[in-house]
Amino acid sequence: MEVRLTFLCENYVLQGKGLIGEHGLSLLVEREGRYILFDTGQGLGLVPNARALGVNLSRVEGVVLSHGHYDHTGGLAELLHQTKGLKVTAHPDLFSPKYSRRHGGLRYIGVPYPKDALEGWGAELDLRREPMEVLPGVFTTGEVKERGRGDEDLLVKTEGGLEVDPLLDDLSLFAETKEGIVLMVGCAHAGLVEILRHVEDLSGRRTFAAVVGGMHLGFLPPERREEVIEELRGFDIRAFGVAHCTGLEAGLLMRERLRAEVHLCHVGFFLGV
Repeated sequence: MEVRLTFLCENYVLQGKGLIGEHGLSLLVEREGRYILFDTGQGLGLVPNARALGVNLSRVEGVVLSHGHYDHTGGLAELLHQTKGLKVTAHPDLFSPKYSRRHGGLRYIGVPYPKDALEGWGAELDLRREPMEVLPGVFTTGEVKERGRGDEDLLVKTEGGLEVDPLLDDLSLFAETKEGIVLMVGCAHAGLVEILRHVEDLSGRRTFAAVVGGMHLGFLPPERREEVIEELRGFDIRAFGVAHCTGLEAGLLMRERLRAEVHLCHVGFFLGV
């Protein structure tokens, strides 16, 4: 087994004493006896779920943040209190003031903590647009240049007021294995198809052993969701682990339409490649 992924935070819990479901995502990534986190959930479940699953968070040597929304960054405070000198890798736009206007109202959905607070709690911030290696054979995608259509309900505050957020801070994580690339996406705000193409270009490989995480299909109009699922048929992907913002309906459609294993993920679900 070259890489092992365990869901510490996810929207759903199927079974297990002491596990908490929340609208959020956090993956424990293990490679060669070393551990990092990909996202931290919104802060409700990370520590109790890790404890219930027998995960020692003090062994985590770094965290990669997929983007600056609360449901991926809210667990940072508790995580930093469990570790010392934790490296936090993300895009420079991580702390941009982000808002949502869904459900008829406007609400703040950005990182819940200011940058100086995180640094005061021991975070060693590494904010960069370029890809980087975070574990042996495990890389961030960096900023995805060619991007899909954005979500018009997700906004960012600029000097000119609120605008649709281009979410340039959306990045993913991928691991090279003998079976192919294992791609981890937080919410795939850059567009799942565009991220796949970006990783193909970065890695020079065309086979994906697995694509895992939040794919934002649950928030797309039905016709666009159908288009994306059809486009996925053009990639060599052996398995999907759908979670978080993918949505159960989209996950079931993927099971029906794609020539791949499709797993509906939950807290405690693990995948080894």
